[in-house]
Amino acid sequence: MARPMRIASVLLATLMVAVLAHGVDEARAQRHPERLARSWEEMSAAERQKALRNFQRYQSLPESSRRRMDQSYENYKRLDPRERERVQRNYQKYRQMSPEQRRNFEQKYKRWKGGKQK
Repeated sequence: MARPMRIASVLLATLMVAVLAHGVDEARAQRHPERLARSWEEMSAAERQKALRNFQRYQSLPESSRRRMDQSYENYKRLDPRERERVQRNYQKYRQMSPEQRRNFEQKYKRWKGGKQK
């Protein structure tokens, strides 16, 4: 029984990550700020298929990557709602960048992070 519950919780977390990565419907977020993902029944067939692919991709990751992803999600959940909105806006800006802009951003981030670790 523990394994099906683990799979269900991982699927839910994966769905939440997928929804976060693609934005949250503002009206839904205002009505249910504690709900980051819709229930399975509320999803269209295409959304369910995408969620299933995300889950399968998550399952194929090495354990260390899954732990890192799970920890990142836990950290995200602890943010206050305004900070979550800021994170989502920044992510949307990142997604709209050209590949060259992303490379430049990632290089700057690596330099900044490298300086922080010293």
